[in-house]
Amino acid sequence: MTATQPVDMSTAQRPAVQPLPREVAVYCPFPLRSHPFDTRAIDDQAVMWCLDQSLCEPGSIATRMACAAGIAPALPHAPDSTILAATKLFYWGTQLDDHWDAHPHLELIVAHAGVLHAVMTDGPDVPLPPGDRLAAALRDLRGQLETVLTDTEILWFRTEFAAWLNGQQHYTALQRQTTPPSLGQYMRMRWAKSGVGTLLPFTPATMGCRLSPRALDDPPVHAFVKATMMATALLNDLYSAAKERSAGTATTNLIAILTHDHDLEPAAAVMETWRLYERTVALAWHLQQQLRTDPRPAVARLAADLPNWIPAGIHWAATTPRYHQHTDSTPTSFTPAQVVLSDTPALADPDDLTPPPYPEIAGWWRYATSGGRRR
Repeated sequence: MTATQPVDMSTAQRPAVQPLPREVAVYCPFPLRSHPFDTRAIDDQAVMWCLDQSLCEPGSIATRMACAAGIAPALPHAPDSTILAATKLFYWGTQLDDHWDAHPHLELIVAHAGVLHAVMTDGPDVPLPPGDRLAAALRDLRGQLETVLTDTEILWFRTEFAAWLNGQQHYTALQRQTTPPSLGQYMRMRWAKSGVGTLLPFTPATMGCRLSPRALDDPPVHAFVKATMMATALLNDLYSAAKERSAGTATTNLIAILTHDHDLEPAAAVMETWRLYERTVALAWHLQQQLRTDPRPAVARLAADLPNWIPAGIHWAATTPRYHQHTDSTPTSFTPAQVVLSDTPALADPDDLTPPPYPEIAGWWRYATSGGRRR
């Protein structure tokens, strides 16, 4: 898909309060990359692994999510083994997310998170609870991840994996509150709960040059990484709102939080979420322009490659049954719209680097300059 090539998208993918137009332009100044491997074949291998691990039932939505379509364009230079491992992780993560959403008992989730953390960080012989298919599948997957990631990248992955488990617990705790969480509570939770951090190590694994952990602590690099991947998390909020309403968990979606915390009408909350997405993407673009000329080759390469996750996420979310079909028994039925990747935001000024009024993320904007201004 190029910047002007449309793809199908369900009306349920966007939490609009009015019917979607026939064409939806999504701000994304980064092109969708192609991949030389047979993405469908890689996805089929990942699905077979899920079935072998008893993570899902044959014919279920979980087997038709086409997760490789969200991985391969983000890693256009990766070998098929890396694409396969990341796709398996994506499938495994959706199953964990759905399992915990279906069983929102904080004490059980905390205990399960401890088991999963041990599987990823302790020795390969860590005992597993009987019948824990998720833990058994993770132990199998761990070996594959250690094969495609370097020592530095697997340590990075483990750190983000632990944050993800913590985010899942934080999310469940917020759900148990008698009132919706504040915007600040939500923003602190969102990065970890989304799990986007676990995808980060796969980009340096395919760059051909070593990225040092110290470079990631450099404030402009840190802001670039956070803004780039947070954009994908914000997209997830927008695309999954209808799915969450169906499951009764929409109280912890950013749109619902803005409606309550900022006393907005639902339509205004949708618009504010899209505006924040566009501002975050614009920030990632400006930081990318700065870092592409960084004297550190690995940082410059990261700047070039990391934003591939944004169009890849748009492409996957616009085509996967995970967002436009909510039950295995309900056939896919929707009024098609068209998604067009646009270089121009609809709601935000791409050259306005004023931080948004959200202290939890506003600090990222201080490291951007107008040097990458487009005319």
